[in-house]
Amino acid sequence: MSGCTSPAPVKPVRRGRAGLWVAATAAAYLAVLWYIDRDRNILSQLADHASTLALCSALVLASYVFRYQRWRAVLAAQRLRPQSWARGALAYLAGFAFTASPGKAGELLRIRYFCWQGIPASATLATFIFERSLDLLVITVLAIGAAHLIPAFGVLATLILGVLLVLALLGCWVPLARTAHRFIEHLPGTQLRRLGHFLVSGASALGPLLRARLLLPASLQGAAAWLLTAAAFDLLCQALGIALPWPLALGIYPLAMLVGALSFVPGGVGTTEAAIVLMLAATGVPTEIALTVAIGIRLVSLWLAVLVGMLAMLALELRAGPVGQPGE
Repeated sequence: MSGCTSPAPVKPVRRGRAGLWVAATAAAYLAVLWYIDRDRNILSQLADHASTLALCSALVLASYVFRYQRWRAVLAAQRLRPQSWARGALAYLAGFAFTASPGKAGELLRIRYFCWQGIPASATLATFIFERSLDLLVITVLAIGAAHLIPAFGVLATLILGVLLVLALLGCWVPLARTAHRFIEHLPGTQLRRLGHFLVSGASALGPLLRARLLLPASLQGAAAWLLTAAAFDLLCQALGIALPWPLALGIYPLAMLVGALSFVPGGVGTTEAAIVLMLAATGVPTEIALTVAIGIRLVSLWLAVLVGMLAMLALELRAGPVGQPGE
């Protein structure tokens, strides 16, 4: 299928390396957690609040429904549709499998599995860029409530808005996209140039999607998803005896996610937790309790996403490949 050309096919070796990286990251995370937990009893505190963590997990899982419905709406705006709601959901969720790994393995997985359903790679990439752009906008707005806890928030917000503006211009202004393609031709390395052209082409495809009738509902769906995650964070805080004003309850976790993304650490592992601890400590929360909240919310967000993604990937691989073929 010509429309399913990607910058780098998701080969078994690549998936294996990404899987090993996730496993190594998880092992390192557990080792650090064990070291921190020696004198603080964080795990025992979390075990005492297992029912709260289960409810937090349910809220995070519910957020996936809003995210996937938004994804379907963006595909529909491109006159594309997955084979079925369930199979499309599995392809979408599989993208979370390698959240804690470097590179673009998760996005390439989505390209792979949506290609199996007749969705061109360029459309999947454009949908991904659209989704992430709206997420950046939504979490930046939510993070305003906790902005005073991070002195550099203004710089961070300006950087994010600048990136969003460039993406919008690439989608709406053809000469800029052409200039970007010409610039990419001067980059070293065939693979880098191929990837650059692929990404610019994906951003260029945003033009038809930048319409109020799609942007408004998609933004509301993104807001609902992030509010559910913020609600899970606040629920865990309340269970541990932390009463936060609602702007902080809604803003701390999204702001920590922005800090984690800015660190360029895969999945924001460690940096997001550190940001949560520092912000909670700035509000007067003891370090031990702040650590418990940070680790607990990441277990039901990042690591739950990785688990769900792995299960979705396994389910799709067991179904043996593209629609209409017995195997890949």
